[in-house]
This record gives sequence, C-alpha cells and structure tokens, in this order.
Amino acid sequence: MNQFAFRNLEFHSSRMWQWAQVEEALDFMAAQGLNGLIFHQNDLIDQLVVPTRYFSDELMLKRWPVRLHTIENNRQYINKVVRAAAARKIAFFLQVKELWFPDGLMEFFPHLRNADGSLCPNNPFWWEFLEEKMNELLAVLPGLAGVVVSAGTRESKVSISTNTCMCEVCHTTTPVDWYARLLETMFKPLDAHGKLLAVRDFSYSAAQQGHMIRAAAECSDRIVISLKNTPHDYYPTFPDNPAIGRVGGLRQWIEFDTWGQFYGLGFFPASVAEDMQQRMLHCRAEGAVGISLRTDWEVITEGSSFNSLNMLNVFAGAAISSNLDAGLDDVCRSWAARGLRSALKSGSRLCRPSVPANARAFEKLRAFMRASWSVIEKTVFIRGHVFNEDCMFPDTVAKGFDEMVKIHGMDDWKPGASALVAVNAENIALILAEKEAAVREAAALPGILEMDRLGLEAELAAELREMLDLYGYYVEGFSHCARVCYLTRLAAQTPGEGEMGQADAAICGLADFSKRLAARLVGTEYPHYVYWLLDHLRLESLAMDAAGSMRAARGNEPL
Repeated sequence: MNQFAFRNLEFHSSRMWQWAQVEEALDFMAAQGLNGLIFHQNDLIDQLVVPTRYFSDELMLKRWPVRLHTIENNRQYINKVVRAAAARKIAFFLQVKELWFPDGLMEFFPHLRNADGSLCPNNPFWWEFLEEKMNELLAVLPGLAGVVVSAGTRESKVSISTNTCMCEVCHTTTPVDWYARLLETMFKPLDAHGKLLAVRDFSYSAAQQGHMIRAAAECSDRIVISLKNTPHDYYPTFPDNPAIGRVGGLRQWIEFDTWGQFYGLGFFPASVAEDMQQRMLHCRAEGAVGISLRTDWEVITEGSSFNSLNMLNVFAGAAISSNLDAGLDDVCRSWAARGLRSALKSGSRLCRPSVPANARAFEKLRAFMRASWSVIEKTVFIRGHVFNEDCMFPDTVAKGFDEMVKIHGMDDWKPGASALVAVNAENIALILAEKEAAVREAAALPGILEMDRLGLEAELAAELREMLDLYGYYVEGFSHCARVCYLTRLAAQTPGEGEMGQADAAICGLADFSKRLAARLVGTEYPHYVYWLLDHLRLESLAMDAAGSMRAARGNEPL
C-alpha cells in the first residue's frame, strides 16, 4: 500500500473554537484527501462533561452556572464540527491529557489531597471518576470517532510521572502498571461503543519511552500508539524516533509538525517537505498506518500553518501521506495555485489567498522554502542541537546550554552528540562559522525568491519583504547569542586576556544589536508572535547575565 490509512490534521490551539477556521480546514482536508480531524486541548473532555454523578445540575446552577452553560455551549459547537466533518467523510478525534479534573472537585472531595497537599494517583477514586467522564462523553458526543490521550506527560493534573505521594501503593506501583490502568479505564467504554483509543508516547528520555508502549500493549492490541516522528519533540534535526516499528502488534500513527514550534513559528518560513517525505517512507516501511499533521501550537493563539508560507508543509504532508511517491514540484505547484498568505496577518483574520500571476512562480517558491530551511536550521539549532526556547532567544548563558544539552538533549538518541556543542576552541570555530553562514544565506533569500517575478499582489509582496527584513534581524540575533554564550563560557574556563577580550567584545556586540533591534520595532504593530521571536529584552538579559559572568571570572564578584 502506497498510502497511510489514517491521514489526520490537528488543531492544537484555541483556533479550534473559531468556526470559520475549522470550516476552512475541513474544506481543505476534503480537497486534499485528509480523513481525520484532531482537536487538542489538555482538558477538552472536561470542557464537554460535568460529570453529573459528582456535580448535579442543582449544584452546578448554584455554584458554577457559567461552567455548566459553557459545557452546554461547547457540546453544541463540537457536535456541529463532528457533523460537518462527517459530511466530508472526515473522522473527528479529541486529544487530551489525563488525568484531568475541574477545580471544584477538590472542594467536595477534600480527602483526595494528602496532608502535604499532594494527590495520590493510585486513589481508586480516579478510575471511577475517569470512567464516568468517558461514559458521559460518549453520551453527549455520539459521533466521536475516538480519543487520543497523552498519559505520561508532566502537564497532567494527576500522573505517576510527576507523583510526589509517599504512600506504599505509589512506592510499589510501576509507571507501566499505572499507565495500563489508566488506558484500560479509557479503552473499555470507547471500545464498547466502537470508538478508537490512540495513546501518545510523549517521553523525554529513552528510558521512559517504552513505558507507554508496554502499557498500551498490555491493555489491548486494538489500541493505536501515536509517536512523534523524532524522539522527545518536533526537532527536524534529530534522528528518526527509534520507537517507530518497535511497538509489538500495535498500530502506529506518526506525528509531524508542519508549522514550526522549534523552527520559526511559521513566521520565518521553512520547507520540511523533503524531510517529511523521507521520514514517511521510513515510517511506512516500519508498519505505520497513519500520520498526523500539526498546524499550530496551544501557546501561540494567532499563528498557524494556514496563515503562513509553511502551508507548503501541510500540502506536502497531505500529498505524501496519500501517495508516498508524490512529486514535490507538483506539491509546490498545488500550494501556489491555492494562493499564499502572509504571517504578518494574524491567523484569526481569514484573508483571501493571493495566487501568483506567474505560472512558474512555484519553482522560485520551492527554491526559496528549501533555502530558508537551511537558514533556520543554522540559526536556531547549533550543530543540530536545539539552541532556542520555542524559537525565542536564550535569555541567560546557562539557558542556552541547558536547552541544547539538558532540556532538549540529543545524547539519548545519538550517544555522545553533546560533544559537538561542548565549549572548546575547535567546536567554537565551527559553531561561529555556522552562524556566519546563516547570516550570509539569509541575506541571499530575497535574490532566490525574486519577488518582482512572482506576480504577487502588492500588499502580499510588501508583507513578504517586511518579513525578510525581520528575518535578517532574527538570524543576526541568534548569531550574537551563540557568540556570547560560547565566548563567555570559554573565558570562564580559560580566563586569559585574549579569551576575556573576545567575550567582552561579543557582549558589547550583542548589546549594540539589541538596541538596533529595539529601534527597528518601535512604532510597529505586528502580530504578537513577531515580538515573541524578536524580543530585545531577552537579548538585554543575556548581555547582562554574560557581563556578570565576566565580572565573576575576573574576581570582581562571586559566581
């Protein structure tokens, strides 16, 4: 089979509650052969159920009438989405994190808290509570195709992964046992109603990765395991997720980020189409039956692939998942024929796409998007390591290194990889050369795109020029950050006059650039995520932190 059976598109932000956004996405999905729509919100089930066994209508009207009526509104809206999806032969899934509960629960069930304020994840109440939620959900949302759950994340309100309970049961319960109990509680009512349960393996270490897979397999072979295409998170510079193809008899869905949580937030565009094609070929060869394409992120409320040049990645994901041999020139031609949107307009503005008048514009656009990936890779990563905090500048020297080695480290997946970013003269020369190359390549992007030859509407052309100008600042900013982080650490390790002089010069360069960036943004009114990407205050913080490190290295103040 040359395609995936399940071809999902995922809303991860509050855009899911904007009907115009959803309707547009459904029409796109129907046209491009995508057959599953996923809404992700941590507490989405709790936005649709009370549950009434614990919170009667009388109690809700007395204490929480707004929550009650919000739930009733949400049910009507989501059922409308389900019907609209079904009319286009698209299945609808909820994606949540469990265990979750409404705040009012603790008021009426105070015994759930231990004396030290912790929650025992092994309290039998939670399984009863979760079963009630699932049964009520199935009653009020009969057209639901299934539920996707992240059970091992640190973001859940109750989880073995963040457990601080000291009871004997918690002491003796393994993560696998606890996850299996949770999954079984969700699976049984879903399966009884012919609904699917998909389980996300959202793991931060290789040691943790197998827990969820084993728990799901122990529960039922009818469960789907959903894996990111790269381990840990959506990092296109990382190797393939080693869990792919190693899930026993479970069906597999593989998740892709088309937007750019770690590579430009969709504002600074980049093609990952080539990468997706190679990884999807690998996934299909390893037995995967489905893919999911994430189009946004819950934190950035106005950004999405749909109002970005990164819509190319969504087109590519749809085309490749339907036909693994899809030609990327044809994908780019289809994207251009639909029309382009600028991320300088917030995602909640449904602007008419601008179709290039030049029929060959797709060739320039594809070359530009590939070149832009090369720029962004050299900008926000260092030798493949994550040198960004969700695309923001590092605001301390320690943060820069922690992101690369501790928070988003690669050693679990490529043993010894952190040696590539260690502070030594050889690495620093290569790293600074990488950043200088990014600056040069960014400056060349307008020439690759050749805006005047595309036949774009004047407003879109002007906005793309504005984006490219800001892109240059972004790339230069990360170049300064890398220089400061590395030269400051080197001077702290080897406090010679030469090393200290280089670090001082780098800090001054960063401070001067921060002022230039602040001046560039004065009087502008861009979408808020632009200021997230280009936050000069984070650069000021980094410069101050680095200067403090240098004073300490000179013995002027303690570290």
